[in-house]
Amino acid sequence: MKTHNENSRAAILSKYAGPTNSTGSRIIVSSQRCRKSFAYPYELSGSNCHAWAVDKYLKAILAEDQKEYGEKAAGWGKLSDFSIGQLKSGEYVFVSNI
Repeated sequence: MKTHNENSRAAILSKYAGPTNSTGSRIIVSSQRCRKSFAYPYELSGSNCHAWAVDKYLKAILAEDQKEYGEKAAGWGKLSDFSIGQLKSGEYVFVSNI
C-alpha cells in the first residue's frame, strides 16, 4: 500500500534462475518491497515468462495489503499499469506508468 513517503513509481526486476540440485528453474522477482521466487512456466517463453511472474508478484502484494489494511487496499496495481524493458544483464524491468 502506498504511503505519503513512498515514491509513486515502482520498479520491479525479474530474472531467470537456472535449476540446481534441489530446485528447478525459476523466475525471481524483486523490488524495494520484497523478493519472491516462482517456478518457471515452461508453457511460456521469453518476456511472457517474466510478465507471468510479475503478475503473480503483484497479486501476492495485493493479497498481503488486503490482509493488513482491508479490502480497500490497492496494492501496486495490475500488470497493465507497468511498462517492460530488458537490461543488458538479461533481467527484465517493469516500471509503473502511474
